Amino acid sequence: MRPHDLPPLPEAPGVYLWRRGEEVLYVGKAKNLRARVRSYFHGEGKAARIAEEATALEFIAARDEVEALLLEANLIKAHRPPYNVLLKDDKHYPFLKLTHEPFPTLLVVRRVEADGARYYGPFPEAGALRRIKTLIDRLFPLRKNSGYPMRKRRYPCLNHSMGRCLAPCVGLADPKAYGEVVRQVEAVLEGKVDGLLRGLEAKMREAAQRLEFERAAEIRDQMEALRAFFSTAQQAFDPEIGDLDFLGLAQAGPLAVVQLYQVRSGRILGRISRVVEKEEASPEEILWAFLRDYYLEASPLPPLVLLPFPLEDLEGLAALLHRRAGRRVELRVPQRGEKARLLELAEKNARLVLETELKQRERRGDHPALKALQEILGLSQRPYRLEGYDVSHLQGEARVFSMAVLEGGRAKRAEYRRMRLKAGNDDYAAMEEGVYRRFTGSLKDLPLPDLLLIDGGLGQVRAAARALERAGLSLPLVGLAKKEEVLITQEGREIRLPLTHPALQLLIHLRDEAHQNGLRYHQKRRSQELFQVLAGIPGIGETRKRLLLERYGGLKALREAPLEELARLPGMNRKVAEALKAALDAPVKET
Repeated sequence: MRPHDLPPLPEAPGVYLWRRGEEVLYVGKAKNLRARVRSYFHGEGKAARIAEEATALEFIAARDEVEALLLEANLIKAHRPPYNVLLKDDKHYPFLKLTHEPFPTLLVVRRVEADGARYYGPFPEAGALRRIKTLIDRLFPLRKNSGYPMRKRRYPCLNHSMGRCLAPCVGLADPKAYGEVVRQVEAVLEGKVDGLLRGLEAKMREAAQRLEFERAAEIRDQMEALRAFFSTAQQAFDPEIGDLDFLGLAQAGPLAVVQLYQVRSGRILGRISRVVEKEEASPEEILWAFLRDYYLEASPLPPLVLLPFPLEDLEGLAALLHRRAGRRVELRVPQRGEKARLLELAEKNARLVLETELKQRERRGDHPALKALQEILGLSQRPYRLEGYDVSHLQGEARVFSMAVLEGGRAKRAEYRRMRLKAGNDDYAAMEEGVYRRFTGSLKDLPLPDLLLIDGGLGQVRAAARALERAGLSLPLVGLAKKEEVLITQEGREIRLPLTHPALQLLIHLRDEAHQNGLRYHQKRRSQELFQVLAGIPGIGETRKRLLLERYGGLKALREAPLEELARLPGMNRKVAEALKAALDAPVKET
């Protein structure tokens, strides 16, 4: 689509929809529709691609930013555009609903409706919802079995006989007393337990003064149950923090985790964690999508929300929260102090959830990097088994071919291999020899890889391709140049990815594993060679052998060390150093 194909756009808030035929590609909101839409033709990356792919643009003008935000959320839910960040799946987290009627009841629901009721949630863990619902049903005599809206009954139910219901359905409940129970339930659901406990304690003392000891004991048991529940179900924090939400975000390529913590009266009341997978989504886009979706339904709202980094166009969200809460809700990015430490806690836990998600996907063979590799390299299927090859040498000699294996993104160290090469100082010939022997020699019975990673540039990649051709195989391969971490195809095409891209991170890990496999072999050979030369030298025992190995690493460095330096080493003297130099000057037969 070109700029002159756009419809006349107003300089007003609203929502715009980029379309490709009947498909909605992207839904966005704007303070100024004309300026925002035209910016797509001057941008790059995803914005430029959206404008290029689109064949039409629609817009809906709104009265203000709040209306634009609500329109955006509803249109994204309806169309699920491919370029928008979609955090929600098909399931809806449950809420507790305190119904809007003369004698309210507490229900578990999946949807928030504009019916005047009070909603508490969402609860991402069904166990937490059940625990708090069970506590309220046991301690507070709200009605339970007469439906919604309340239906009249002829006789009270068993809950009334057990003291767990005031029985308004048969006309036994005093509206004032029932309203007091409702206020207590609201305090529990909002986490305002300290004030509730103080009120209950005062009532307990009043009952005791009136010699109503049975009633006082009931209130005492109620208080103990509340204290026990909130001491185990919630993590204590600083009471001076008050009521707030704070968020953390962690991202690895297209995979991200957002975590929100609810703090009420200084206690962590709950935690919401959402995982999103979206190519090219920036942290700002992901955080904004979470805030928009979560706060359109969440209740009750705190007076303060702490964000991990600044976002543009937050005025509309702040106005919406103000409207929903009936008071100001501040969105802030703290820079220091206790509130900044809360954000560090949220980010740390978001990283832990992200790492767990990545490990679970690796076990399923569903590492996000594998799908990305398929798309980046144009493979016919998602790769599962990756083999990385490296050629290294020992101080210019004794070239070694090493192999590392990943399956489903996880290292399979039982199938790591290494071999000595016959090729001399020709790196390309060494790579060709190693790859050819991998598929024709003693390793040929190992499973064939879906992708080969060559440590090196175009020369090494083409050498590996020649080896595959000689072996009668056609397998995908790509090189990884060390200096700039650039992917190099067999045709010589360079693919540059951000260092944080999961596909590049996985290939770097595989390359490093292959390199370390060869390095361990060289270290073993160096120690064997050094120990062979040192064997039989007067005064050189096991302790001095290990000292010299740790200090110099191999024979070359040890031969170049001056006599005086050797004599000054801890545990050495001049006589032993002279014997050592004499032995080092003698010719050594290579093993």
